[in-house]
Amino acid sequence: MPRKSDATARTSAGYAELVKRLLPPDGPDPALLGPIVAMQTQAADRMLQLNQEWLRFTTDRITCDRALLASLSNPGDPAAIASAWSEFYSGAIDDYSALYRRLWGQYAEEMTEAVFDSQKQVQDLFMTSLQGAGFGEHRHATPV
Repeated sequence: MPRKSDATARTSAGYAELVKRLLPPDGPDPALLGPIVAMQTQAADRMLQLNQEWLRFTTDRITCDRALLASLSNPGDPAAIASAWSEFYSGAIDDYSALYRRLWGQYAEEMTEAVFDSQKQVQDLFMTSLQGAGFGEHRHATPV
């Protein structure tokens, strides 16, 4: 069986140290758990904002639905009914398409930022773990 390289052994030991620090018997290490909690809090805040935006949108659409029902409650001629439905569907399609374009654009932008932030946070987390395990000073293969 091939022998592990020093880099692989250090990485495995660093990961084991990270797990020990995150899940010790007396509770998680606040220095390592803090960034994870911050990421979760930020995600929860954003979900709340998206839900509030959906609620506003839905409220506006229900208002439009009520306006359509009001106009149909006193129908005049068939042309007026067809016109009311046509205006309603045209407005609904425009509203939904504008909402989806805006939300998906924001989502794509935020996800791109989140990927880069997560990569940096994971890198910082592993560096903290490796340094805590004593691997930070082993940067050169030969003594300098």
